Amino acid sequence: MTKPTIQLVWFKRDLRTVDHAPLYMAAQKGLVLPIYIFEPELWSQKDASLRHWRFVQDCLIELNHDLSRLGQPLIQLYGNVIDVFKQLKSHYQISGVWSHQETGNLWSYTRDQKLITWLKSHDIPWYEFKQHPIHRGKSQRDYWQSQANHHFNQACLPEPEALPFVQEQTTLPNYLLLPSAICEQEQIQKGGRSLGLKLLQRFLTQRVGHYLFDIANPIKAPQNSSRLSPHLTWGSLSIREVIQAAQFRQTQAPVNQQRGLTAFISRCFWQSHFMQKLETEPQMEKHCLHAATENLRLDNPSAGEFLQAWLEGQTGVPMIDACMRSLRVTGWLPFRMRAMVVSFASYQLWIDWRLIAPPLAQLFTDYEPGIHYSQIQMQSGTTGINAMRVYSPLKQGKDHDPLGLFIKTWCPELQAVPVEYIHQPWTMPIEWQSHFGVFIGQDYPAPLVDIDESAKRAKNKLATLRKDPNARQQAKSVFITHGSRAKRPKKTPSKTPKSKTTRPGNTAKQAVPDNQLSLF
Repeated sequence: MTKPTIQLVWFKRDLRTVDHAPLYMAAQKGLVLPIYIFEPELWSQKDASLRHWRFVQDCLIELNHDLSRLGQPLIQLYGNVIDVFKQLKSHYQISGVWSHQETGNLWSYTRDQKLITWLKSHDIPWYEFKQHPIHRGKSQRDYWQSQANHHFNQACLPEPEALPFVQEQTTLPNYLLLPSAICEQEQIQKGGRSLGLKLLQRFLTQRVGHYLFDIANPIKAPQNSSRLSPHLTWGSLSIREVIQAAQFRQTQAPVNQQRGLTAFISRCFWQSHFMQKLETEPQMEKHCLHAATENLRLDNPSAGEFLQAWLEGQTGVPMIDACMRSLRVTGWLPFRMRAMVVSFASYQLWIDWRLIAPPLAQLFTDYEPGIHYSQIQMQSGTTGINAMRVYSPLKQGKDHDPLGLFIKTWCPELQAVPVEYIHQPWTMPIEWQSHFGVFIGQDYPAPLVDIDESAKRAKNKLATLRKDPNARQQAKSVFITHGSRAKRPKKTPSKTPKSKTTRPGNTAKQAVPDNQLSLF
Protein backbone atom coordinates (compact mmCIF):
# COMPACT_ATOMS: atom_id res chain seq x y z
CA MET A 1 0.00 0.00 0.00
CA THR A 2 1.37 3.39 -1.03
CA LYS A 3 1.98 5.81 1.81
CA PRO A 4 0.42 9.29 1.41
CA THR A 5 2.92 12.05 0.72
CA ILE A 6 2.67 14.94 3.16
CA GLN A 7 4.25 18.18 4.26
CA LEU A 8 4.70 18.05 8.04
CA VAL A 9 4.07 21.39 9.79
CA TRP A 10 5.43 21.33 13.34
CA PHE A 11 3.89 23.88 15.73
CA LYS A 12 5.98 24.89 18.75
CA ARG A 13 5.95 28.47 20.10
CA ASP A 14 3.84 29.67 17.17
CA LEU A 15 0.31 28.53 18.00
CA ARG A 16 -1.68 30.37 15.31
CA THR A 17 -2.66 30.09 11.64
CA VAL A 18 -2.20 33.77 10.65
CA ASP A 19 1.26 35.13 9.73
CA HIS A 20 2.54 31.58 9.95
CA ALA A 21 5.07 31.15 7.14
CA PRO A 22 5.65 27.37 7.56
CA LEU A 23 1.91 26.63 7.33
CA TYR A 24 1.34 29.02 4.43
CA MET A 25 4.33 27.82 2.40
CA ALA A 26 3.79 24.11 3.09
CA ALA A 27 0.19 24.44 1.89
CA GLN A 28 1.54 25.54 -1.51
CA LYS A 29 3.46 22.25 -1.80
CA GLY A 30 0.78 19.63 -1.16
CA LEU A 31 -1.05 17.84 1.65
CA VAL A 32 -0.31 19.32 5.06
CA LEU A 33 -0.30 17.42 8.34
CA PRO A 34 -0.15 19.95 11.21
CA ILE A 35 1.27 18.51 14.43
CA TYR A 36 2.00 19.57 18.00
CA ILE A 37 4.28 17.32 20.06
CA PHE A 38 4.12 17.23 23.84
CA GLU A 39 7.70 16.39 24.76
CA PRO A 40 7.89 14.96 28.30
CA GLU A 41 11.58 15.70 28.60
CA LEU A 42 11.10 19.32 27.58
CA TRP A 43 8.29 19.84 30.07
CA SER A 44 10.30 18.20 32.85
CA GLN A 45 13.02 20.84 32.58
CA LYS A 46 13.53 23.06 35.62
CA ASP A 47 12.21 26.14 33.79
CA ALA A 48 8.85 24.56 32.81
CA SER A 49 5.64 24.54 34.83
CA LEU A 50 1.97 23.67 34.80
CA ARG A 51 0.92 27.29 34.34
CA HIS A 52 2.88 27.39 31.06
CA TRP A 53 1.08 24.27 29.90
CA ARG A 54 -2.35 25.62 30.83
CA PHE A 55 -1.75 28.67 28.64
CA VAL A 56 -0.48 26.44 25.82
CA GLN A 57 -3.54 24.19 26.13
CA ASP A 58 -5.84 27.18 25.68
CA CYS A 59 -3.90 28.11 22.55
CA LEU A 60 -4.01 24.55 21.19
CA ILE A 61 -7.80 24.41 21.54
CA GLU A 62 -8.19 27.49 19.36
CA LEU A 63 -5.46 26.39 16.97
CA ASN A 64 -7.26 23.10 16.42
CA HIS A 65 -10.52 24.97 15.82
CA ASP A 66 -8.90 27.20 13.20
CA LEU A 67 -7.14 24.32 11.44
CA SER A 68 -10.34 22.26 11.44
CA ARG A 69 -12.15 25.20 9.85
CA LEU A 70 -9.53 25.11 7.08
CA GLY A 71 -10.10 21.37 6.59
CA GLN A 72 -7.43 19.50 8.58
CA PRO A 73 -7.51 19.27 12.41
CA LEU A 74 -4.40 19.50 14.55
CA ILE A 75 -2.65 16.21 15.31
CA GLN A 76 -1.43 16.28 18.94
CA LEU A 77 1.26 13.72 19.69
CA TYR A 78 3.21 12.65 22.77
CA GLY A 79 6.81 11.55 23.15
CA ASN A 80 10.39 12.15 22.10
CA VAL A 81 10.48 14.12 18.83
CA ILE A 82 12.61 11.62 16.93
CA ASP A 83 10.43 8.71 18.11
CA VAL A 84 7.34 10.62 16.99
CA PHE A 85 8.89 11.35 13.59
CA LYS A 86 9.81 7.67 13.19
CA GLN A 87 6.19 6.74 13.83
CA LEU A 88 4.93 9.31 11.36
CA LYS A 89 7.44 8.14 8.76
CA SER A 90 6.04 4.61 9.02
CA HIS A 91 2.61 5.93 7.94
CA TYR A 92 3.50 8.76 5.57
CA GLN A 93 6.02 9.76 2.95
CA ILE A 94 7.34 12.99 4.51
CA SER A 95 8.44 15.41 1.79
CA GLY A 96 9.51 18.07 4.25
CA VAL A 97 9.30 19.33 7.80
CA TRP A 98 8.17 22.94 8.15
CA SER A 99 8.49 25.04 11.30
CA HIS A 100 9.55 28.35 12.73
CA GLN A 101 13.01 28.79 14.15
CA GLU A 102 12.84 28.47 17.91
CA THR A 103 14.93 30.45 20.38
CA GLY A 104 14.24 28.16 23.29
CA ASN A 105 16.27 26.89 26.21
CA LEU A 106 19.51 24.93 25.94
CA TRP A 107 17.58 21.65 25.98
CA SER A 108 15.53 22.57 22.89
CA TYR A 109 18.69 23.76 21.14
CA THR A 110 20.33 20.37 21.74
CA ARG A 111 17.16 18.54 20.66
CA ASP A 112 17.15 20.44 17.36
CA GLN A 113 20.76 19.44 16.70
CA LYS A 114 19.84 15.76 17.16
CA LEU A 115 16.77 16.12 14.95
CA ILE A 116 18.78 17.72 12.15
CA THR A 117 21.07 14.69 12.12
CA TRP A 118 18.14 12.26 12.01
CA LEU A 119 16.31 14.13 9.24
CA LYS A 120 19.44 14.33 7.11
CA SER A 121 20.01 10.60 7.53
CA HIS A 122 16.54 10.04 6.02
CA ASP A 123 16.85 12.71 3.31
CA ILE A 124 14.00 14.75 4.80
CA PRO A 125 14.51 18.52 4.40
CA TRP A 126 13.69 20.83 7.31
CA TYR A 127 12.44 24.26 6.28
CA GLU A 128 12.70 26.76 9.16
CA PHE A 129 11.30 30.28 8.95
CA LYS A 130 11.90 33.32 11.11
CA GLN A 131 9.13 34.72 13.25
CA HIS A 132 11.61 37.17 14.81
CA PRO A 133 14.55 38.97 13.19
CA ILE A 134 16.86 36.44 14.85
CA HIS A 135 20.00 35.28 13.04
CA ARG A 136 21.64 31.95 13.71
CA GLY A 137 25.37 31.42 13.87
CA LYS A 138 27.68 34.41 13.96
CA SER A 139 25.56 37.53 14.05
CA GLN A 140 26.67 41.00 13.04
CA ARG A 141 25.19 43.29 15.71
CA ASP A 142 26.24 46.30 13.63
CA TYR A 143 23.45 45.58 11.15
CA TRP A 144 20.84 44.15 13.50
CA GLN A 145 18.54 47.19 13.52
CA SER A 146 18.26 47.42 9.74
CA GLN A 147 17.65 43.68 9.51
CA ALA A 148 14.94 43.94 12.18
CA ASN A 149 13.26 46.79 10.29
CA HIS A 150 13.27 44.72 7.12
CA HIS A 151 11.69 41.75 8.88
CA PHE A 152 8.96 43.71 10.63
CA ASN A 153 8.07 45.69 7.50
CA GLN A 154 7.26 42.57 5.50
CA ALA A 155 3.56 41.91 5.00
CA CYS A 156 1.87 39.48 7.39
CA LEU A 157 0.90 36.25 5.69
CA PRO A 158 -2.77 35.20 5.56
CA GLU A 159 -4.11 31.77 6.43
CA PRO A 160 -3.98 29.17 3.66
CA GLU A 161 -7.26 29.14 1.73
CA ALA A 162 -7.85 25.51 2.67
CA LEU A 163 -6.13 22.39 3.98
CA PRO A 164 -7.21 19.10 2.36
CA PHE A 165 -8.18 16.49 4.93
CA VAL A 166 -5.46 13.94 5.78
CA GLN A 167 -6.18 12.46 9.21
CA GLU A 168 -8.67 12.63 12.06
CA GLN A 169 -7.84 14.77 15.05
CA THR A 170 -5.74 13.21 17.80
CA THR A 171 -5.47 14.72 21.26
CA LEU A 172 -3.02 14.43 24.10
CA PRO A 173 -3.74 12.26 27.13
CA ASN A 174 -5.29 14.14 30.04
CA TYR A 175 -3.00 12.65 32.70
CA LEU A 176 0.02 14.81 31.97
CA LEU A 177 2.01 15.56 35.11
CA LEU A 178 3.96 18.80 35.21
CA PRO A 179 5.71 20.75 37.96
CA SER A 180 3.34 23.24 39.52
CA ALA A 181 4.23 26.92 39.73
CA ILE A 182 3.76 26.59 43.50
CA CYS A 183 0.34 28.17 43.95
CA GLU A 184 -3.07 26.56 44.31
CA GLN A 185 -5.05 29.79 43.81
CA GLU A 186 -3.57 30.74 40.45
CA GLN A 187 -5.03 33.72 38.61
CA ILE A 188 -2.95 33.47 35.45
CA GLN A 189 -3.94 34.83 32.05
CA LYS A 190 -5.94 32.62 29.73
CA GLY A 191 -4.42 31.69 26.39
CA GLY A 192 -5.81 31.58 22.88
CA ARG A 193 -5.63 33.83 19.84
CA SER A 194 -9.08 35.38 20.24
CA LEU A 195 -8.21 36.70 23.71
CA GLY A 196 -4.89 37.97 22.41
CA LEU A 197 -6.58 39.92 19.62
CA LYS A 198 -9.05 41.45 22.08
CA LEU A 199 -6.21 42.50 24.37
CA LEU A 200 -4.35 44.05 21.45
CA GLN A 201 -7.40 46.01 20.32
CA ARG A 202 -8.23 47.31 23.80
CA PHE A 203 -4.64 48.28 24.48
CA LEU A 204 -4.14 50.17 21.23
CA THR A 205 -7.43 52.05 21.40
CA GLN A 206 -8.07 52.54 25.12
CA ARG A 207 -5.17 51.89 27.49
CA VAL A 208 -2.09 52.99 25.58
CA GLY A 209 -2.51 56.61 26.67
CA HIS A 210 -1.74 55.56 30.26
CA TYR A 211 1.01 53.12 29.27
CA LEU A 212 4.09 55.24 29.98
CA PHE A 213 2.68 56.58 33.23
CA ASP A 214 1.70 53.23 34.73
CA ILE A 215 4.15 50.73 33.25
CA ALA A 216 6.14 50.49 36.51
CA ASN A 217 3.21 50.81 38.91
CA PRO A 218 2.46 47.40 40.46
CA ILE A 219 -1.20 48.33 41.02
CA LYS A 220 -1.99 50.07 37.72
CA ALA A 221 0.34 48.25 35.32
CA PRO A 222 -1.83 45.09 35.15
CA GLN A 223 -4.65 47.24 33.71
CA ASN A 224 -2.61 49.66 31.57
CA SER A 225 0.22 47.51 30.21
CA SER A 226 -0.50 45.60 27.03
CA ARG A 227 -0.49 42.16 28.77
CA LEU A 228 0.38 40.69 25.37
CA SER A 229 3.66 39.10 26.50
CA PRO A 230 2.35 35.52 27.01
CA HIS A 231 0.61 35.64 23.64
CA LEU A 232 3.90 36.65 22.03
CA THR A 233 5.84 34.07 24.04
CA TRP A 234 3.65 31.17 22.95
CA GLY A 235 2.86 32.59 19.52
CA SER A 236 -0.91 32.98 19.51
CA LEU A 237 -0.04 36.41 18.08
CA SER A 238 2.98 37.16 15.92
CA ILE A 239 5.30 39.96 16.95
CA ARG A 240 5.11 41.32 13.40
CA GLU A 241 1.34 41.65 13.38
CA VAL A 242 1.43 43.35 16.77
CA ILE A 243 4.04 45.90 15.64
CA GLN A 244 2.19 46.60 12.41
CA ALA A 245 -1.11 47.04 14.26
CA ALA A 246 0.56 49.54 16.60
CA GLN A 247 2.15 51.39 13.68
CA PHE A 248 -1.20 51.60 11.91
CA ARG A 249 -2.83 52.88 15.09
CA GLN A 250 -0.21 55.68 15.16
CA THR A 251 -1.69 57.05 11.94
CA GLN A 252 -5.08 57.47 13.64
CA ALA A 253 -4.42 57.90 17.37
CA PRO A 254 -4.87 61.22 19.20
CA VAL A 255 -1.81 63.13 20.40
CA ASN A 256 -2.08 61.85 23.98
CA GLN A 257 -1.54 58.25 22.78
CA GLN A 258 1.40 58.82 20.44
CA ARG A 259 4.21 58.59 23.00
CA GLY A 260 2.77 55.42 24.47
CA LEU A 261 2.53 53.82 21.03
CA THR A 262 6.12 54.80 20.18
CA ALA A 263 7.37 53.37 23.48
CA PHE A 264 5.42 50.14 23.00
CA ILE A 265 6.78 49.60 19.47
CA SER A 266 10.30 50.21 20.77
CA ARG A 267 9.81 47.54 23.44
CA CYS A 268 8.63 45.06 20.83
CA PHE A 269 11.91 45.59 18.98
CA TRP A 270 13.80 45.11 22.25
CA GLN A 271 12.19 41.71 22.66
CA SER A 272 13.95 40.40 19.58
CA HIS A 273 17.14 42.25 20.49
CA PHE A 274 17.40 40.23 23.71
CA MET A 275 16.36 36.97 22.10
CA GLN A 276 19.24 37.39 19.66
CA LYS A 277 21.67 37.24 22.58
CA LEU A 278 20.56 33.73 23.57
CA GLU A 279 20.47 32.56 19.95
CA THR A 280 24.03 33.81 19.47
CA GLU A 281 25.28 32.23 22.70
CA PRO A 282 23.01 29.39 23.93
CA GLN A 283 25.46 28.62 26.74
CA MET A 284 24.45 31.86 28.51
CA GLU A 285 21.70 29.77 30.12
CA LYS A 286 24.42 28.02 32.14
CA HIS A 287 27.42 30.36 32.16
CA CYS A 288 28.03 34.04 32.86
CA LEU A 289 28.53 36.18 29.76
CA HIS A 290 31.38 37.92 31.58
CA ALA A 291 33.65 34.99 32.42
CA ALA A 292 35.30 36.87 35.27
CA THR A 293 32.02 36.70 37.23
CA GLU A 294 31.57 32.93 36.84
CA ASN A 295 32.34 32.17 40.50
CA LEU A 296 31.34 35.52 41.93
CA ARG A 297 28.50 34.40 44.19
CA LEU A 298 29.53 30.88 45.11
CA ASP A 299 30.71 31.98 48.58
CA ASN A 300 27.27 32.38 50.19
CA PRO A 301 26.46 29.50 52.60
CA SER A 302 22.95 30.91 53.14
CA ALA A 303 22.05 30.95 49.43
CA GLY A 304 19.61 28.02 49.64
CA GLU A 305 17.81 29.41 52.68
CA PHE A 306 17.66 32.91 51.20
CA LEU A 307 16.40 31.57 47.84
CA GLN A 308 13.47 29.78 49.44
CA ALA A 309 12.50 32.83 51.52
CA TRP A 310 12.72 35.03 48.40
CA LEU A 311 10.56 32.68 46.34
CA GLU A 312 7.92 32.48 49.08
CA GLY A 313 7.84 36.24 49.72
CA GLN A 314 9.30 35.92 53.22
CA THR A 315 12.41 38.11 53.03
CA GLY A 316 11.14 40.68 55.54
CA VAL A 317 11.27 43.48 52.91
CA PRO A 318 7.61 44.30 52.10
CA MET A 319 8.00 45.50 48.49
CA ILE A 320 10.02 42.41 47.56
CA ASP A 321 7.65 40.05 49.36
CA ALA A 322 4.52 41.63 47.86
CA CYS A 323 5.97 41.30 44.35
CA MET A 324 6.94 37.65 44.81
CA ARG A 325 3.60 36.72 46.35
CA SER A 326 1.76 38.52 43.55
CA LEU A 327 3.88 36.72 40.96
CA ARG A 328 3.15 33.32 42.50
CA VAL A 329 -0.59 33.91 42.10
CA THR A 330 -0.85 35.92 38.86
CA GLY A 331 2.16 34.80 36.82
CA TRP A 332 3.03 38.40 35.93
CA LEU A 333 4.84 41.48 37.22
CA PRO A 334 5.65 44.88 35.67
CA PHE A 335 9.14 44.88 34.25
CA ARG A 336 10.48 47.35 36.81
CA MET A 337 9.36 45.05 39.61
CA ARG A 338 10.89 42.05 37.84
CA ALA A 339 14.20 43.85 37.65
CA MET A 340 13.97 44.87 41.29
CA VAL A 341 13.33 41.38 42.69
CA VAL A 342 16.17 39.88 40.62
CA SER A 343 18.52 42.69 41.64
CA PHE A 344 17.59 42.19 45.30
CA ALA A 345 18.20 38.44 45.12
CA SER A 346 21.50 38.96 43.30
CA TYR A 347 22.98 41.84 45.28
CA GLN A 348 21.39 42.16 48.71
CA LEU A 349 20.93 38.38 49.14
CA TRP A 350 24.01 37.51 47.06
CA ILE A 351 22.40 34.49 45.35
CA ASP A 352 23.92 33.14 42.15
CA TRP A 353 21.64 33.90 39.18
CA ARG A 354 21.67 30.23 38.12
CA LEU A 355 19.73 29.39 41.29
CA ILE A 356 17.26 32.21 40.63
CA ALA A 357 16.54 31.68 36.93
CA PRO A 358 14.74 28.28 36.77
CA PRO A 359 12.16 28.76 39.57
CA LEU A 360 11.51 32.30 38.40
CA ALA A 361 10.93 31.01 34.87
CA GLN A 362 8.32 28.60 36.25
CA LEU A 363 6.43 31.50 37.78
CA PHE A 364 6.27 33.73 34.70
CA THR A 365 3.39 32.75 32.41
CA ASP A 366 5.19 34.74 29.71
CA TYR A 367 8.55 33.01 30.22
CA GLU A 368 10.60 33.68 27.10
CA PRO A 369 14.08 32.11 27.42
CA GLY A 370 15.84 34.74 25.31
CA ILE A 371 14.56 37.60 27.41
CA HIS A 372 14.71 35.72 30.71
CA TYR A 373 18.37 34.76 30.70
CA SER A 374 19.56 37.98 29.09
CA GLN A 375 17.72 40.10 31.63
CA ILE A 376 18.68 38.01 34.65
CA GLN A 377 22.35 38.23 33.73
CA MET A 378 21.99 41.96 33.16
CA GLN A 379 20.24 42.58 36.48
CA SER A 380 22.75 40.43 38.38
CA GLY A 381 25.76 42.22 36.88
CA THR A 382 27.30 39.26 35.03
CA THR A 383 27.29 40.65 31.48
CA GLY A 384 30.28 42.95 32.02
CA ILE A 385 28.83 45.59 29.68
CA ASN A 386 25.88 46.93 31.67
CA ALA A 387 25.84 49.30 34.63
CA MET A 388 25.22 47.77 38.04
CA ARG A 389 21.49 47.96 38.66
CA VAL A 390 21.25 47.73 42.43
CA TYR A 391 17.66 48.69 43.14
CA SER A 392 16.61 50.00 46.53
CA PRO A 393 13.34 48.25 47.40
CA LEU A 394 12.57 51.10 49.80
CA LYS A 395 12.90 53.74 47.07
CA GLN A 396 11.00 51.64 44.53
CA GLY A 397 8.24 51.05 47.06
CA LYS A 398 7.93 54.71 47.98
CA ASP A 399 8.02 55.76 44.32
CA HIS A 400 5.51 53.23 42.98
CA ASP A 401 3.43 52.27 46.02
CA PRO A 402 3.66 55.31 48.31
CA LEU A 403 0.61 54.42 50.40
CA GLY A 404 1.54 50.75 50.63
CA LEU A 405 -1.69 49.60 48.95
CA PHE A 406 0.08 46.96 46.84
CA ILE A 407 2.04 45.79 49.87
CA LYS A 408 -1.06 45.48 52.05
CA THR A 409 -2.90 43.57 49.30
CA TRP A 410 -0.24 40.87 49.12
CA CYS A 411 1.12 41.04 52.67
CA PRO A 412 -2.15 41.17 54.63
CA GLU A 413 -0.30 40.65 57.92
CA LEU A 414 0.87 44.28 57.48
CA GLN A 415 -2.64 45.71 57.02
CA ALA A 416 -2.55 47.59 60.35
CA VAL A 417 0.93 49.09 59.88
CA PRO A 418 0.82 52.89 59.37
CA VAL A 419 2.09 54.36 56.10
CA GLU A 420 5.26 55.81 57.64
CA TYR A 421 6.45 52.29 58.50
CA ILE A 422 4.89 50.18 55.73
CA HIS A 423 8.06 50.05 53.60
CA GLN A 424 10.40 49.24 56.51
CA PRO A 425 8.29 47.83 59.34
CA TRP A 426 11.38 46.58 61.20
CA THR A 427 12.02 50.20 62.22
CA MET A 428 8.65 50.45 63.98
CA PRO A 429 9.11 50.86 67.77
CA ILE A 430 8.11 47.83 69.83
CA GLU A 431 5.32 49.77 71.54
CA TRP A 432 3.84 50.56 68.11
CA GLN A 433 4.17 46.90 67.10
CA SER A 434 2.24 46.02 70.25
CA HIS A 435 -0.36 48.73 69.60
CA PHE A 436 -1.04 47.62 66.01
CA GLY A 437 -0.74 43.93 66.78
CA VAL A 438 2.06 43.31 64.26
CA PHE A 439 5.27 41.91 65.75
CA ILE A 440 8.26 41.86 63.42
CA GLY A 441 9.95 38.49 63.56
CA GLN A 442 6.70 36.85 64.61
CA ASP A 443 3.73 38.04 62.51
CA TYR A 444 5.99 39.18 59.68
CA PRO A 445 9.65 38.20 59.24
CA ALA A 446 12.54 40.44 60.11
CA PRO A 447 14.77 41.27 57.12
CA LEU A 448 17.15 38.48 56.13
CA VAL A 449 19.96 41.03 55.73
CA ASP A 450 20.74 44.67 56.34
CA ILE A 451 19.66 45.82 52.88
CA ASP A 452 21.87 48.93 52.74
CA GLU A 453 24.99 47.24 54.06
CA SER A 454 24.57 44.12 51.90
CA ALA A 455 24.04 46.25 48.77
CA LYS A 456 27.19 48.24 49.56
CA ARG A 457 29.27 45.07 50.00
CA ALA A 458 27.94 43.61 46.76
CA LYS A 459 28.69 46.73 44.73
CA ASN A 460 32.21 46.89 46.14
CA LYS A 461 32.90 43.27 45.22
CA LEU A 462 31.67 43.69 41.66
CA ALA A 463 33.38 47.04 41.20
CA THR A 464 36.72 45.57 42.36
CA LEU A 465 36.36 42.65 39.96
CA ARG A 466 35.57 44.93 37.00
CA LYS A 467 38.74 46.97 37.54
CA ASP A 468 40.92 43.97 36.78
CA PRO A 469 42.58 44.38 33.31
CA ASN A 470 41.62 40.84 32.26
CA ALA A 471 37.99 41.47 33.25
CA ARG A 472 37.99 44.67 31.20
CA GLN A 473 39.29 42.82 28.16
CA GLN A 474 36.62 40.15 28.57
CA ALA A 475 33.97 42.86 28.77
CA LYS A 476 35.13 44.27 25.42
CA SER A 477 34.68 40.85 23.83
CA VAL A 478 31.16 40.57 25.28
CA PHE A 479 30.26 43.96 23.80
CA ILE A 480 31.46 42.99 20.34
CA THR A 481 29.16 39.95 20.42
CA HIS A 482 26.15 41.25 22.32
CA GLY A 483 26.29 45.02 22.77
CA SER A 484 23.57 47.26 21.41
CA ARG A 485 24.63 49.48 18.51
CA ALA A 486 21.74 51.90 19.00
CA LYS A 487 22.92 55.50 18.95
CA ARG A 488 21.82 57.47 21.96
CA PRO A 489 21.16 61.19 21.63
CA LYS A 490 23.67 63.41 23.38
CA LYS A 491 22.33 65.34 26.32
CA THR A 492 22.54 69.08 25.82
CA PRO A 493 21.75 71.70 28.43
CA SER A 494 18.37 73.29 27.90
CA LYS A 495 17.93 77.04 28.17
CA THR A 496 14.33 76.70 29.21
CA PRO A 497 12.82 74.27 31.71
CA LYS A 498 11.25 71.20 30.13
CA SER A 499 7.51 71.03 30.45
CA LYS A 500 6.19 68.01 32.24
CA THR A 501 3.68 65.78 30.54
CA THR A 502 0.21 65.54 31.99
CA ARG A 503 -1.49 62.23 32.55
CA PRO A 504 -4.57 61.92 30.32
CA GLY A 505 -7.63 63.07 32.21
CA ASN A 506 -5.70 65.07 34.83
CA THR A 507 -5.09 68.79 34.99
CA ALA A 508 -2.18 68.54 37.43
CA LYS A 509 1.19 68.23 35.74
CA GLN A 510 3.16 65.11 36.43
CA ALA A 511 6.52 63.96 35.17
CA VAL A 512 6.60 60.92 32.92
CA PRO A 513 8.57 58.07 34.55
CA ASP A 514 12.15 57.57 33.36
CA ASN A 515 12.77 55.43 30.34
CA GLN A 516 14.28 52.45 32.15
CA LEU A 517 14.37 49.64 29.62
CA SER A 518 11.22 47.63 30.04
CA LEU A 519 9.08 45.19 28.12
CA PHE A 520 5.29 45.11 27.75
